[in-house]
This record gives sequence, structure tokens and C-alpha cells, in this order.
Amino acid sequence: MLKNKSLVIVSVLVLVMAVVVMACAPAATPETPAATPETPAATPETPAATPETPAATPETPAATPETPAATTETPAAPAPEVVTSFEAATYTNEDPAFTIKYPKTWVPGEVKLEGGVFYAKGGDDLVYVAVRPATDFKAAATTFLADLIKLSGVALSPNVDSEKTVTMLDGTQGNEIMLSALFGSKKATVYGVIKDGKAIMVMCGTSPKSLDLYSEIGKSLVVK
Repeated sequence: MLKNKSLVIVSVLVLVMAVVVMACAPAATPETPAATPETPAATPETPAATPETPAATPETPAATPETPAATTETPAAPAPEVVTSFEAATYTNEDPAFTIKYPKTWVPGEVKLEGGVFYAKGGDDLVYVAVRPATDFKAAATTFLADLIKLSGVALSPNVDSEKTVTMLDGTQGNEIMLSALFGSKKATVYGVIKDGKAIMVMCGTSPKSLDLYSEIGKSLVVK
């Protein structure tokens, strides 16, 4: 009986010691928590590079075509006005086209000379206009006066006193022939031009005292 009692006491002591040991032992550290979730996947890749700069702006369009040259021709400047020292009337010829001025008081008369287109007389002074085929103005003017003298019934031969190129009242160039007859007692002037194979002649006479007037009448010729 004593032996069983001792066994019980030993068992109790062992049990007490076991309890003490268990009480003194630190509680087991909880298991390390599961590893921190993995670092999230890398930030999405940087988006593809910005689309390339668009192609260069289309080239500047070709320069605007130059304004076409004006098609309308500039009208020709009007011919200078012919001004005379005397009050004038105007004779106009159509073919060839020309005009002359003569004293308004002179009276137009009948044209009898070959090639003649106009005649007017004032006292001893006269103007006779003729158009004749010609290539030489001096020869045409001389023949013109000789025929006019014959027409008057007087047998005279004209002399050529001078010939030169002069400026007409409209600024163009013309011919001047100074003629005389009866030893200088009769004077005449012939002004004009040759155009298209024709001599356009303005002959004035016959007084030596009227040469300035004759010259002004002759230079008033304007050929169109």
C-alpha cells in the first residue's frame, strides 16, 4: 500500500512539473505571415512613343500665275492740234486721208488740174492741192507747178529756188519746195509728203509778199 502511495505522489509531482514547464515556456511566436503579396506587376510599359510628327505641311503652292499682260492696247495719243495765225477753214480728203487749213475768207473753186482735189482763191493768193503718183517729191512739185502755169494759159517755166525737209505744224516731217517764175515776180511754195507711192502736195502762190502765209497753209497739212 505504501508503494502505491509513493507511485501516486511521484505521478502528481511529474504532472505538476509538466504544468510548470508548460506555463513558463513562452508562447510560440505566431508563424510569420505569408509573404507580402508580390510587388504588383511593373507599371504598364510607357505607351508607345507619341506618333511621329506628321509629315511636313504640304509645300507652299506654286506662286500665283502672273497677271496676264493687258490685252487692250493703249490708244494712240491724239495728234497735236494744228493752230494757225489766221481764222481757218478746213479741207478734208478721204483717200488718201489728210486735212489742210486755209483762210476762211478764201473761196473754193473748180478743180481742173489733173490729180487736183481742192482749190481756193483769195485776191491774188491761191491754194491748190493735188495727189499724184510719184517717187520723188521735188520732181512731182516742179511738174505740178508747171502744169498749173499751163492751165492758166501762160508759157512759163518754174525755177526751184530751194528744197528742204521741214517740221509740219502737227510735228511730223514734210518736204518744202520754194519755186519762182517771171524772174522772181511770181512765187510759190509746195509742201507735202510722199505716201504709198503718191505725192500729197499743197501749192500756194503767187505773191512774194505772202510767203509766210503760204508756208503756214502748206505746213497745216496733216496726213492720217
